[in-house]
Amino acid sequence: MPLRKPVSKRRSTDSGVEPDRGALSQEKKDQRIALFLSDFDQQAKENIQEMKKELDSLLQTAEKAFTVELLKMPVAIRKMKRKDLL
Repeated sequence: MPLRKPVSKRRSTDSGVEPDRGALSQEKKDQRIALFLSDFDQQAKENIQEMKKELDSLLQTAEKAFTVELLKMPVAIRKMKRKDLL
């Protein structure tokens, strides 16, 4: 006798999250999309500002390290042009 798969109940396609989602008017859909896009733009601007601050911090750290390394060198080499040094 062949094995049968257990009979499963049919699942609803409705997730229950928003019951009348299909009934939204085009105007409401446009408003939701505009709100989503404006929030996305705001988050992007915040992320860019944060990255700029991090970049400035890294540049300052590199400049300080460069200055410290220059101070370790003898005065004659410090005053030499980079082209001549290389």
